[in-house]
Amino acid sequence: MSAALRISLIYLLLASAWIWLSDAFAHLLPIPAEWAADVQTLKGQLFVVLTGLLLFWLIRKEERRQRELRTELRQTRARLEHFVDVSPAVIYVFEVQDAHPRLRLSYLSANIERLTGFSATHFFQHPSTAADRLHPDDQARVRAHLRRAASEGTELNLQYRWLHRDGSYHWIEDRATINRNPLTGKAELVGNWRDISQAEQDELLLQAAEERWRFAIDGSEIGLWDWNVPDNTVFFSTRWKTMLGHDESEIGNELSEWSSRIHPDDLRAVQADVQTLLNTPHTQYNNEHRVRCKSGNYIWILNRGKVVERNERGEAVRVIGTHTDLSALKQREAALELHAGVFMNSLEGIVICGPDQRIKSVNHIFTDITGYTAEEAIGQRPSFLSSDRHDAEFYRQMWEQIEQTGRWQGEIWNRRKNGEVYIEWLTINVDHAPDGSVRHYYAIFSDISERKANEEKIRHISQHDTLTNLPNQSVLRDRLGLALAHAQRTQKPLAVLFMDLDRFKIINDSLGPTAADALLVEVAHRLTQAVRHQDTVSRQGGDEFSLLLPEVDAADAAHVAQKLLKCFADPFQVSGQQLVVTPSIGIAVYPADGHEVDTLLQASDMAMYRAKSDGGNTFRFHTADMHQRVSKTLRLENDLRKALRQGELLLHFQPQVSFTSGRVVGCEALVRWQHPETGLMPPAEFIPVAEDSGLIVPIGEWVLYTATRQCRDWQLAGLQDLVVAVNVSTVQFRQEDFAQTVQHALTAANLPPRFLEIEITESVMADNPERAIRTIRQLHDLGVQLSIDDFGTGYSSFSYLKRFKIHKLKIDQSFVRDLNTDSNSASISQAIISMAHSLELSVIAEGVETPEQAHWLATHQCDEAQGYLYARPLPADQFEAWLTSPTSTAAMLQPGR
Repeated sequence: MSAALRISLIYLLLASAWIWLSDAFAHLLPIPAEWAADVQTLKGQLFVVLTGLLLFWLIRKEERRQRELRTELRQTRARLEHFVDVSPAVIYVFEVQDAHPRLRLSYLSANIERLTGFSATHFFQHPSTAADRLHPDDQARVRAHLRRAASEGTELNLQYRWLHRDGSYHWIEDRATINRNPLTGKAELVGNWRDISQAEQDELLLQAAEERWRFAIDGSEIGLWDWNVPDNTVFFSTRWKTMLGHDESEIGNELSEWSSRIHPDDLRAVQADVQTLLNTPHTQYNNEHRVRCKSGNYIWILNRGKVVERNERGEAVRVIGTHTDLSALKQREAALELHAGVFMNSLEGIVICGPDQRIKSVNHIFTDITGYTAEEAIGQRPSFLSSDRHDAEFYRQMWEQIEQTGRWQGEIWNRRKNGEVYIEWLTINVDHAPDGSVRHYYAIFSDISERKANEEKIRHISQHDTLTNLPNQSVLRDRLGLALAHAQRTQKPLAVLFMDLDRFKIINDSLGPTAADALLVEVAHRLTQAVRHQDTVSRQGGDEFSLLLPEVDAADAAHVAQKLLKCFADPFQVSGQQLVVTPSIGIAVYPADGHEVDTLLQASDMAMYRAKSDGGNTFRFHTADMHQRVSKTLRLENDLRKALRQGELLLHFQPQVSFTSGRVVGCEALVRWQHPETGLMPPAEFIPVAEDSGLIVPIGEWVLYTATRQCRDWQLAGLQDLVVAVNVSTVQFRQEDFAQTVQHALTAANLPPRFLEIEITESVMADNPERAIRTIRQLHDLGVQLSIDDFGTGYSSFSYLKRFKIHKLKIDQSFVRDLNTDSNSASISQAIISMAHSLELSVIAEGVETPEQAHWLATHQCDEAQGYLYARPLPADQFEAWLTSPTSTAAMLQPGR
């Protein structure tokens, strides 16, 4: 009811009541007639006043009520707007225009800006914004739903993506209905928009989590079960069913699907554990039992369960749990038990190492063999057992094979805790992980020391004579074959000696086999003591012995034979008696007497019979010619030894002349041998024998001492400036104390060092240049002069001339001889002179025999010369006489100046 109508009705009611009551009251009063008109007038005036007051009061009351209503309305509207603003939902109203139908926005709550980034005003100013910013994939679907809702009046419930002002798409939930506006009577689409992006993400995450969980359950090796206790129904996961070999549809949801498959021997224990789980709060169920598969076989499973829900009475409502197939684990446990049994009961030592090659485990046999306990070994590398018998290359090759093939097997020497070295047969295998990395190294070994010792005994017995313990004929043949192959490669000789004891049969028959065997043992001992370690002494049977001498020529073989004959000079002590025994020795030499094993053995055997036919106690070569040559050399060697003792050696001196001064500036001391039978012997005939026999060193020392003493005697006789040159052999020069020997000779002769010249050949540089440098420096420090003899014919290297402190070069006579006829000899000689002078060395030419040679040398600035042109080598007294005679002056004035 409107305020105007309400006031009008009150006014009519009160006015009517006034007229009726005032008229009734006026009739009751005693009012004179003449006053009747006045009373009516007064009543009318009073009516007007009273009704005016009434209208004023009514209108004022209505105004106050309207103000209160407007205030309440504003407050209500403010509250509603606040609720809308803080609400996540945006309220909208679209007026449905019947023409298309088409929607026109008529209301939009202010919180639209929080949802879209655009203000409500923007939407009214740009009506297409709501549609334009739909995701392209959602536009057609949303428009179709809106048209259907507008035309059919159906409810709208959509989720779609809308482009926020910040450029990101938000998921929007749109719920709306078609209503008729009571004021306008027009159809309106009234609804709300809500941002469900976070909810959508949460939903997606939840779906992903559920998918992962389902994938984990279905894909894992664990079967899941979920038991609803009141209904006695069970959810079995796919894996639970496939674990038993069943398809998804072959197992229902009854509890009996599980209990009926439990092995009868395990059923009671399982039931008891399940009942305990149901009756006891806060407990978990763990049980291992066997379950029957579809195939009829039983598998071991681990069953775990837990009550996850109980009712108000504490009764179990829901129990969940898992089944895990323990078949593989049980098999591994059985395998581990088997392996542990093998590990602990093996008769071989076992070592397990990690990828870092450190020991992780050993068995008790390891301790029995090595002496180390497990506690002492674990954490160490196996190399702590090393015996140091193998070099680094052995271990490098071993580990290289392990890395390439994953396995190594062989013999290796190790050391026990007590220090004893033993040999073991070792097998190493590598355990690789699926990615190829090393997980473990397994080493299995056995002590084969006793077996190897037995094998060595058997091998030794098969290869050695049981009486003398010498190698037998088989070993000799093998070694001779190898020696021949080596000799053919290196082109070096070898010798085979065959020895038979003279009249051994008489000893055997008279003294018996025991004494004869004792004699053979003593003979074997003397033979092995008389030869080198690389030589082989073999017993061929009976009283026959063979000797293999690698890298020994005929002359050396004769020396060995003589040495063996001397070994038999002393009597043998056998059975309390002294026995004098002599051998007959046959010698065969490679390559002169053969190139094959059998040929050489037969040749030595034949040579032995020649020695025996010549009376025994001697040796013979296979050929008479060789025997004569070797015998001659041996006689010469023996005579040379006597010559040293009896003073048969002497020195001759050949003058050395200076081209610059024309004077004799020195002489070369040349050794001669006054043989008592053959007369004066030149060095070419006996020096090679001296070098082969080792006599060259004492002969060289004799020359050195004699020459220095003679030079000092000449100085005392007035020949003050004479320098004596001594030629030193390579063997003598390489003696460690050679410099000390020179110093002792100088001291003994009281000769100043500058008057001694040591001549060496180029060959001293070839063997050990550093040792040669050291010796030359020692001689230089003494003050001795040094010269290179026969320069240009041997190890000619200009580089060592820079390092060696040399004073003089001697041009070999082979170049001097052809100076005037061979351009090459002349060129070489000229080059030697030029090079020597560039190095500030002097040059002497030997073998100068003609004036033309002297002239050429002088013309090309050679410093000195010696040769028959001036004088032959002379004994000391004749040399001194020659120096003071006119002959020497004439010689020095030979053409060439």
